Amino acid sequence: MISKIFMYLLAVWLCVMFALYLSAPIGWTFVYIFVCAPVFSFLVTLFLHTKKSIVLTVDVNRTMLYKKETVTIKITAANNSLFPVPAVKLFLAVPEGLESVSSYKSCVISIPPRSETTVEVVYRAKVWGSYRIGVRSAELHDFMKFFRFRMSCPQPEESGLLHVIKVFPDIPEMAGDAPILRAAAENAKLADDSEETRETDNVNCFSGMPGYTHREYADGDPIKRINWKLSSKRDKYMVRLDDEIESAQQNIVLDSRGGSDVYENERAVEGVLAAALGLLKCGFESAVWCRFAGAWESFSVSEPADVSSLQLKLADYSFADETEKCGRLPADELSEKGSSSGILLFTSLFDKSLSSEIASAEDMGIISAVISSDSVSAGNAYQIWKLNEDYSAELISKS
Repeated sequence: MISKIFMYLLAVWLCVMFALYLSAPIGWTFVYIFVCAPVFSFLVTLFLHTKKSIVLTVDVNRTMLYKKETVTIKITAANNSLFPVPAVKLFLAVPEGLESVSSYKSCVISIPPRSETTVEVVYRAKVWGSYRIGVRSAELHDFMKFFRFRMSCPQPEESGLLHVIKVFPDIPEMAGDAPILRAAAENAKLADDSEETRETDNVNCFSGMPGYTHREYADGDPIKRINWKLSSKRDKYMVRLDDEIESAQQNIVLDSRGGSDVYENERAVEGVLAAALGLLKCGFESAVWCRFAGAWESFSVSEPADVSSLQLKLADYSFADETEKCGRLPADELSEKGSSSGILLFTSLFDKSLSSEIASAEDMGIISAVISSDSVSAGNAYQIWKLNEDYSAELISKS
């Protein structure tokens, strides 16, 4: 601003020197023009601002996209007056999970009288989530850029200056023999924890009452017949030979609070989808618990279409902030429902607060195996798994 004023005063001084030493009529004419220019510029800009002659509209070509896909914002500024609009500076809303292909966060446009100007901005999705994109605020500048007026933009729901964009999380592949899936079966107790299939000292049978025999897993055996508890004890897959296999539903929980790293938050969300799909491929249904609008909701996953539906639902998921007082796992809901005593808890903020809730849940008979994407985990649990960037999980602690 100071440099602009200096250049303006220098131009006036040159005009005065021209009038005094070269040509008075022409020189003084330029002096009058330069002196009156800021006044005229200010009055025209003030008129445009007062009469609200500029109307902004924002449109998007899509509202739902996968990561690495692009969305185009079309910003139109219409001038309803007889005066040209010198410059409108638009400040764009650029969420952390999206990146501008053009690499700018604001743009300046001019509008002829009774006309409109359109600009397009392209964003690429980087991280899962729900975002607001569009025009955050706008300023009207005069011709000489001496003055500026903040334009009073209507509320987003009234003007459409901000649009909600949802980015789907990925569904990573998790191998069917992944140790974390075996932990899911063990922690949920499954049907193998019933008295009819408990391991005994019977020499002829690996476990259970007479008639319930086991052998080592062989290629082609149904995954659903694996006795996960016995397999964990013997460190090899054991298949139950009885005809009656009980259906068991695993409980997968997404921590309601996230950390400060958006990529670790994303890994926790996508880890939930990976585990649900992995268990489904192994023949196990699951119940995924997430907190929406302050209440815990359970989503049953019994077929591949359910995973896709859950992916759509999680595109609209957001972690609770620090000001919200809410439970981080649905202990009461699980207890009331009489669900399995073991859960897989995915979190991106494994701290002492979560450890305290896990301990309280244990008093209710709910054992948690924590799968953490948090790079600075500081909590304790029955089992702690580290969720890597490639969505493999490694056991780092077991009590």
